Amino acid sequence: MNEEADKLSIMYEGDKNRDAADKIRGFLFQDYITIRCLLQNQVKYVCSEYLEDVDVFFEDGTFEFIQVKYYPKTDPNVKKVSTDLYYQYLRLQMLQSTLKAKPSLYIHRNSKVEKPTLDKMKEYIGHENELLKSVTYPNTAVSAAWLRTNVYSTNKKEEQKKNLFAAMASEDSLKKFIARFNVVHQLDINQYKKELMEVLARAYPNPDKGGDEEHWQLILLGLSISYIQRRYTLVNPVFDQLRVDKKEFDHYMTESVKTKTEQTIVSYLAGIVCEKYGEIINSNDLSDIQTHMLNTICQNTVRWINEIGKNVDGQYQLLNTYSMDDASKITGYRGISVDDRLLYVAECKQGFLVFLGYLWKIMLNICQKKVNNETEISAHFEIFDPLYYIDSSVSDYVCLDFPEDKYVNHSVILPQAGGNFKGVKRRIVERMVSVSPKPGKWFFENSKIMRGKNYYNYNTANVSENPTVADLGEDSFYIECMDCIGIDDDEWSTQEDCNACVFSVKCVKEET
Repeated sequence: MNEEADKLSIMYEGDKNRDAADKIRGFLFQDYITIRCLLQNQVKYVCSEYLEDVDVFFEDGTFEFIQVKYYPKTDPNVKKVSTDLYYQYLRLQMLQSTLKAKPSLYIHRNSKVEKPTLDKMKEYIGHENELLKSVTYPNTAVSAAWLRTNVYSTNKKEEQKKNLFAAMASEDSLKKFIARFNVVHQLDINQYKKELMEVLARAYPNPDKGGDEEHWQLILLGLSISYIQRRYTLVNPVFDQLRVDKKEFDHYMTESVKTKTEQTIVSYLAGIVCEKYGEIINSNDLSDIQTHMLNTICQNTVRWINEIGKNVDGQYQLLNTYSMDDASKITGYRGISVDDRLLYVAECKQGFLVFLGYLWKIMLNICQKKVNNETEISAHFEIFDPLYYIDSSVSDYVCLDFPEDKYVNHSVILPQAGGNFKGVKRRIVERMVSVSPKPGKWFFENSKIMRGKNYYNYNTANVSENPTVADLGEDSFYIECMDCIGIDDDEWSTQEDCNACVFSVKCVKEET
C-alpha cells in the first residue's frame, strides 16, 4: 500500500493548494457517512476530506472515493460532481494505480439523480467532437511531473480539470468511468442519524443492561463524531494523519464504552449538538450558504463542547447556565458519581437545546451580516466559533460577550421558563446573584413577556421598569424576551438584524 499511498499523495498535492472556496472541511452528513463506512465489513480505513469528501479503502484493494451531497429541495450540480469524480479517476489511471477505483455520489434529494450517459459526459468535459478514442499514459514518474507542471500550476479546481481533460481524457476512459460510477441515494439527515446510532449500538452495546438506550446512542454518536472531527484541525495533513484505521476506531470505541467517564458525558453533549443541527437542517428551507455557515458553527461547537465538558468544572459551568434548578442542586453536581451526573445532564437536555438554538441563531445572524458567499467563510472563520463570543475568564457560567452589543459586556442565554416563570426566575436569580461578574443581560424567552430592567435583590426581583440597557446599574440586569429571534421550524432561514433587536439600546417590544 505504500506505493499506492505515494500516488495518492501526488494527487493530494494538487488538491491541498486549492483556493479557500474548495478547502472548507467537513459537513456533518459526510461525517455520518464516514462513520457508517467504518462500520462496514472488509473496510480497511477511511479518510474524510482527503481526495474527496469520503475516501474508503477496502481489504480487497477497492478504493471508493465519494462525493457527499445533501440537497433535499435544490438541484445538485451534476456536471460539477461528475467531472470532479472523473478528474480523480483519470489521475488514478495516469499514475497507474492498482487500486480498483469506485467513484460514487452519495446524495439525499427528494427526487432521484441519474448518473450521466457517455454523450452527457463528453458534453460536461467540453470535448464532444474532438475527444480521442484512447490515450496512452507515460510511467508514474513522468505522469506525476506532467501533473505538477500542467495541472497543479493553478489552484483553481475548474482550471485544473480543464487542463487535465484537454490532454488526457478519452472515450475509453469515460466509458470505464461511467461503468464504475455509482449513485447512492441516502435518507434525510435525521433518519440517517437514527439508523447510524442503531448500527453503533449493535456494534457497541450498552454494558448497563437497564440503561437508557436513547442516551447510550447519543453517547456513541458523540464519541464517533469527535473522533472523526479531530482531524479537521490538522494543518497541512498527510495521508497517514487523515486516514482513520478501522481497527484503531474499533479499539477507541470499545475502550471508551467500557466504563462511564467524563468522556461519556461530553460525548452525550456532542451527540445532542449533532441532533440539534439535524433538526434545523430538516425543518427549514436554508440556502446553501446558510447550511454551510450553520455546519461550520456546529462543527466548532462540537470542538468547544469537547473542551469545556472534559471535566466536572466545565460541566458545572454549562449546567449553571441552562439548568432550571436551584443553586444547591447544581452546586451538589460536583460531588455525585459519573453515572448520576450523566443522568442529571440528560435531565437538562431541553435547556441545552434552547441554549444552542439561541446561540447559533445569533451567531448565524452575525455571520450573514459579514459574509456574503462561501469563499469568505475562511477569511472570517473566527466568527463561526462559539469561543469567539465567550469570556473565558468567567468560570461560573457561560458568559457571552458579543462585540456587536455596545451596551452590555456580560450576557447569558437562559432556559425557557414555560408556565413556571416566577419559580424559574427566582431560581436563576438565586444562582446568578452569587456569580462574578453578574450578567448584565439575560437572553430569556418566557411566556410572561417579561423584559426590561430587573434587580438581583430578592425583594425587587419581580419588578420590571421601562429604562434602556444603558441605564443598568451594578445590581440590575436587563431581560431580552427573545421574541425577535426565531428558532422554531421554518424560522432559521430568516435573518434578523441583532443590532436592531437583542443588541439595541432598548427591547423593541417595549416600544409597541
